[in-house]
Amino acid sequence: MAAPRDNVTLLFKLYCLAVMTLMAAAYTIALRYTRTSDKELYFSTTAVCITEVIKLLLSVGILAKETGSLGRFKASLRENVLGSPKELLKLSVPSLVYAVQNNMAFLALSNLDAAVYQVTYQLKIPCTALCTVLMLNRTLSKLQWVSVFMLCAGVTLVQWKPAQATKVVFLQVLVASTLLLWLSIQTTS
Repeated sequence: MAAPRDNVTLLFKLYCLAVMTLMAAAYTIALRYTRTSDKELYFSTTAVCITEVIKLLLSVGILAKETGSLGRFKASLRENVLGSPKELLKLSVPSLVYAVQNNMAFLALSNLDAAVYQVTYQLKIPCTALCTVLMLNRTLSKLQWVSVFMLCAGVTLVQWKPAQATKVVFLQVLVASTLLLWLSIQTTS
């Protein structure tokens, strides 16, 4: 069986990278604004719950479109959700951890500057890289290691003097590290 060809153009990949970077930055800034405004605060748990319900509805809608008919949609749900309680239980553990993480993000943004939060939040990337190497016995290329260390250096620089961390520095570190990681992924795939 032949491997599927990569029909995605470089321009589209760059567009997706730019949109995702802007969305992450806009999300953080908007969340920080709403958590520090003088108006009455909303419950972060409610916001996380509504977000997850929206994701569920979108997923169900995509599944319905993919299956094409109501009968196949019901069969797919029955087989993959109700028919696999053990798998559903396994998926509930990371789901609960993810919900706790999202609630902690609200707490962090209520107490940290948006730039400091966003750059510190990017530490999940080096942690994931380290876990990939140590737990899954995978190897990273030199470019991937350079990008991981550059990301750590950027986090360190922003944390060194958080009061002087401007939005320009934040965006520079975020964009540079994202581009390097994207480049390293492109060279290994």
